Amino acid sequence: MCNCPAHWAEADLAGAILLVLGYGRPELQAQRAEYFALQQDIAQLESDLQVALAARDGLFGISPDDDDGVWFRIKLFKSLVLARLGARHVLSRTIPNLGRITPQNYLDILQRFIDHWERVNAALAPTPLTLGVFTLADLQTLATALQAKITEIDTLQATLRIRRQEREQLFGDEPEDVREATSIVARLTLYHAVIAATFPNQPLADSLPDIFAPETGTSLPDFSFNWIVLLNGDIKLWYVPPSPALGNAVSLFLREGAVDATSAVTSTNPASTPAHTFSGITLVGELDELELHNAAGLTIARGVRDASLPEPI
Repeated sequence: MCNCPAHWAEADLAGAILLVLGYGRPELQAQRAEYFALQQDIAQLESDLQVALAARDGLFGISPDDDDGVWFRIKLFKSLVLARLGARHVLSRTIPNLGRITPQNYLDILQRFIDHWERVNAALAPTPLTLGVFTLADLQTLATALQAKITEIDTLQATLRIRRQEREQLFGDEPEDVREATSIVARLTLYHAVIAATFPNQPLADSLPDIFAPETGTSLPDFSFNWIVLLNGDIKLWYVPPSPALGNAVSLFLREGAVDATSAVTSTNPASTPAHTFSGITLVGELDELELHNAAGLTIARGVRDASLPEPI
């Protein structure tokens, strides 16, 4: 954010500057404090989300060999059912398949095994099936814990989307046609105009600080991108970084409806065509937004789809 409060303090010495009734330098400072509070809140939410995602995946297991996860347990289910009931038993012939293992499928996978295990235990009564010391009750407890963690993640993601939108609206990091008139950028744009008109050819007008970093200016660069839907339903997306390269780009930000997703930038070389894959997203028509963000989460370039951009090999 520009050093406008300090410049405004100098302008106020020449006569208090009000942009609109009730909005002067103290109100700008209050908005700046609110913006930085939002930044801190977003950073904490992002950290909490990463912890929750890791905990969710830890409960299920990051691989079939991860003996801390339930995946490791249920992979033993088939062989023990066959051993206890025999290969000809109907329950031995209808053992659930793990299927495609994605976070979106964790609960469905566990529920299939819970339902089948209940039938197996009924058939084996009064000696239920156990996977070593791991029981059906343990699986049910884990499924409940996993559901709670997924609910926590959904809440964190929803709150994070709202906080990011609040930050964008407050700062005005949006195209001019949707920028709020009360945003910081809108106020600072008006401040520039008022100072230039009030102090023409004077040091105060000549020393107006840039609203945006000189690298991006007031008009954000565009970059070309394209996408396809893969057979498994994932979205594969590739783009050409803006020229010259934006070395401070750290994340690729995608928005489709109420869903936000980010992916770490892999290259800012304009000669490259980085590709990213996003899961759990269904595109309706065109993608709503694709942006490059800096470390502060601010937009430094906006994507424009080019349907002719070839998929990188």
